Amino acid sequence: MSGATDMPRTDQNVWDKPWIYLVWLGFLLAPASGLTLRDWLATSGAAVIFVVLHFWSFRHNGPRLWLGRFAMFGIGVALFPYNYFAHTFFIYAGVPQPRARARESIVIMILTVATSYVYFTWHHMDTAYFALVAVIVLGLGSVILYAEASERTLVTIAGKDQEIQRLAKSAERERIARDLHDLLGHTLSLIAIKAELAYKLVGQNDGRAGNEMREVAEVARKSLAEVRQAIAGMRSIGLLEAVGTADTLLRAAGLKTSLGIQPLPPLATVQEHALSQALLEATTNIVRHADASEAAITISFGDGRITLRIDDNGRGSDILPGNGLIGMRERLKAIAGELEISNLAPGVRLRVLLPVSSDAVTS
Repeated sequence: MSGATDMPRTDQNVWDKPWIYLVWLGFLLAPASGLTLRDWLATSGAAVIFVVLHFWSFRHNGPRLWLGRFAMFGIGVALFPYNYFAHTFFIYAGVPQPRARARESIVIMILTVATSYVYFTWHHMDTAYFALVAVIVLGLGSVILYAEASERTLVTIAGKDQEIQRLAKSAERERIARDLHDLLGHTLSLIAIKAELAYKLVGQNDGRAGNEMREVAEVARKSLAEVRQAIAGMRSIGLLEAVGTADTLLRAAGLKTSLGIQPLPPLATVQEHALSQALLEATTNIVRHADASEAAITISFGDGRITLRIDDNGRGSDILPGNGLIGMRERLKAIAGELEISNLAPGVRLRVLLPVSSDAVTS
């Protein structure tokens, strides 16, 4: 069975219902006034055999379909001596079945019309009989094939729509996961550093320890709000806000920091968000892994692109791409940005390059 025939049905195609076709059996009653008892018995017997055959073969293709169609044509031939409207079964033999392949259906239609022509010509019958069979088989057959093709197209489109929705949901889950990683990564690092500092200050400088814990509570409340917004898909952190957060994190970890921020052109929300998350992820990695004492953050614009650079003087000989760097690359790739990481002597330089328009540079 072909792939097309295995598709789910949309129930919008009336020709997909086997009982719809039984209405044509009414043609057998056309010569009712001229039928004898024997003719009636033959017609009734042929109709019963046909109905069983029709429902048996309705949703098949291949050998069963061909066997059913030959049998239907044979019923018409056998009944002809008793009912000259037996060519009704020729119509049944030629009209496409809903699950048959299109090429198979076309071949059956042509063979049925051609065989009917030979049969009617051989028996010197009125051409009106052949015309009726040909018009119904070719005309109605074309309508059925078109309806089937339209239904399969709708099913294909519906399947693609479902796949697009599935991919969109998957991408949204990945986005939220990256945002949560970035948010919680730098925020929890800041909380941990300040909590450790407050612990060391207890008994030595209680006032400063209390200030550190108040900042921990403030950071925690802010982080909770940001997480809620990220889950709702509404969060967008500004680049200058990210610079301030990164600077606070680095200073809290005991690093000496320097900032160099040049005027930048207007950025789309997704661009600013990606740069902000890259900055926060980079500074979080410095605090966690670099064992550095100094860090520098510079943001510049020139030659149609923004350059974000984060340098540190820590140990940078072994740089392993964890989830943070992988997420950073994916986020930047989505907005045509690039991520470069290089070793310094000592330390690491992380550079983000983002193409943007130079219109309306703002300070």
